[in-house]
Amino acid sequence: AEIVLAHASKVLTVPESVIEFKKDSTFVWVMTDSVPQQKFDRRQVVTGMSDGIKIEIKEGLTETEKVRGAEKSKK
Repeated sequence: AEIVLAHASKVLTVPESVIEFKKDSTFVWVMTDSVPQQKFDRRQVVTGMSDGIKIEIKEGLTETEKVRGAEKSKK
């Protein structure tokens, strides 16, 4: 059985795996250049609802921007 607690339509979502969580803040890596090589900048975003796979982006990203996965933590 599935219980739906909230529903949103026409919102910008990204895979939750691209979100970087640091304390109370969330970030994504946004492509700033692709020629001659890809460059990415870390940008803070405001997130909303998540279904565990995709997460809503409320502020900080547009639908035309490209993002990549979060950096692996160094141990």
